[in-house]
Amino acid sequence: MPTPLTVSWLQLNVELRTNRVPHRRIGRVHIDDAGMPPLGVSRSSPTRWLWEVLPEDVEMVEGARASEPTTPIHFLVDVRGIAKLVSPNNDVLDIVSIRGAPSQLNVELSQWERLLQQVGYSLPPSQSVLAGTATLEHPSWKEATTQLANARSHHRRGEDYDALRECLSSLEAIVTNPYNKESWKRQLASLPRQKADGIAELLSGLATYCNRIGHHRDRAERNAAGDLSAMPLEHWEADVVLGSSQFVLAYAMRLRSAGVLREPPSPEAPSQDTVTATQPEVS
Repeated sequence: MPTPLTVSWLQLNVELRTNRVPHRRIGRVHIDDAGMPPLGVSRSSPTRWLWEVLPEDVEMVEGARASEPTTPIHFLVDVRGIAKLVSPNNDVLDIVSIRGAPSQLNVELSQWERLLQQVGYSLPPSQSVLAGTATLEHPSWKEATTQLANARSHHRRGEDYDALRECLSSLEAIVTNPYNKESWKRQLASLPRQKADGIAELLSGLATYCNRIGHHRDRAERNAAGDLSAMPLEHWEADVVLGSSQFVLAYAMRLRSAGVLREPPSPEAPSQDTVTATQPEVS
């Protein structure tokens, strides 16, 4: 009985891509010798591969699912390889390409959220790429990241108005009425007036946007249900404002930690001259 020909792997590549167009590759799949599935025979156990996902990959997935925040996450799985056909004499008879059938990997949202917690994913890399080392290493940057965690959670779920309200809340934790320029100027009294004005306009301007767009509705126009209309807000707009809030909030916190942004000292009570009453002389 002739010895059958054997088929063995020369190369095997696996890619996972986002389900939505444009399809973007997510992470890298590492396959060792033990992870090469057998060819020509049935498998007795599952084949395990190592899927390496970096923070920028996570951000790409989060951006892709923003339009469908409540559905499971779908990845397209593309398997391609090259194998050799070997004779009983160990001669290579042919080189063949192999491609797996189209398949899809589904990840439930709860499982995805647990993964984000395990890897410690918080701030999207794109929001820190413009920050210098001195900014990233200062405690104010980490504090701002923590303060805006709820805003980022809302943004990932497509809850853009709530994201802006959380940005506003983080500024309200520093000063009362942060959309009022005078609230900031009052705490910047140690700076030259021109610089204090510029900082106050920067900080109050962001708060004003979050307040008027994310918090308040139109004061006159009503929708078909008779409710006051919300201001129009695109997801990309919330993305820009949330990224800006990371920098602006970190800046405000750093000013506060440096003692530049602080409550003015309470005015001292006016001094009063002590008057000693004298008894009239009795003659």
